[in-house]
Amino acid sequence: RHSPREGAWSVSELTAHLKALVEEGFSRVEVEGQISNHRPHPSGHLYFTLKDERSQIRAVMFRSDARRLTFRLEDGQHV
Repeated sequence: RHSPREGAWSVSELTAHLKALVEEGFSRVEVEGQISNHRPHPSGHLYFTLKDERSQIRAVMFRSDARRLTFRLEDGQHV
């Protein structure tokens, strides 16, 4: 598995480590919550926060997935 590491991690090292942990721990994840802070980007990516009563997580939907949406993503929606 992953061993603890001493010293500062670079941003790239940390994100690679976190990606590996998530991919090992979850084969598929579906999350539901309320959309807030929706910010479409000129690139076509959609940036938003997904939240429930106790927690929130920042998210991005990449352009390739956003194109397949059958509805318009808006603040306040439960998805």
